[in-house]
Amino acid sequence: MTPVAPPPPASTRSESSLVLPRVPDVELERALHAAHWPPVPGAALALQQTWLPKPEAVFQAGTAWLAATNDALLVFAELRGRDARTTATADHEHLWERGDVFEIYLQSFGGEAYFEFQIAPNGRLLQLHYPWIDVPRHEGIDRYIRRDRLLEALVRVDPDAGCWRVAARLPIAPLLPTRPKASGAEWRVALCRYDYGADGKFCLSSTAPLTRPDFHRIGEWSRISVGGGVPAATGISPPP
Repeated sequence: MTPVAPPPPASTRSESSLVLPRVPDVELERALHAAHWPPVPGAALALQQTWLPKPEAVFQAGTAWLAATNDALLVFAELRGRDARTTATADHEHLWERGDVFEIYLQSFGGEAYFEFQIAPNGRLLQLHYPWIDVPRHEGIDRYIRRDRLLEALVRVDPDAGCWRVAARLPIAPLLPTRPKASGAEWRVALCRYDYGADGKFCLSSTAPLTRPDFHRIGEWSRISVGGGVPAATGISPPP
């Protein structure tokens, strides 16, 4: 596969929404091997290190694209690097400690709860639901794990092209709060990465204009819009 040139980085922090294109649903397996990447039109976001004056020497570029179907958000990513790897052997392990990982952070705009989805190069997943902003995480994250499948994701690693790609689908309804009723029209999002080197050290990057290397700084995430929302979405409350 041929790597895609990253978009220019965002130069300002703004509350204006990035409007996502509405596209037909896609079959992820076919999409992952499509001749063109991403396989459908998407709003592009570059992964950066905005908390630093300039990127670290080991920083590898990455780009993510977002689009919306009638009932889901689509996320596509291309992450530079020839040695994408993980020691994870099962879903819901601490993937960020096992090796390379691509992360999706998502919150229905105006809500309290938010979600974190981690995807390893071998396709292993970690799904987390945090019931409110600033929940205590110092005692571990196991209490926040969601084991029922919310995310569909596939990964393609191509060392010869020097990159790995992710294609993911997130049905919107299970991610919405029921009180107040949300339509899925507005979200906060951050698409992030742990990129491990051969020495075992990692390099962080994010599409959000973060002022510190902390992916949970929700107020600094990008705001995205889905025109018209999802009229059929009912909103399903996550378990406590």
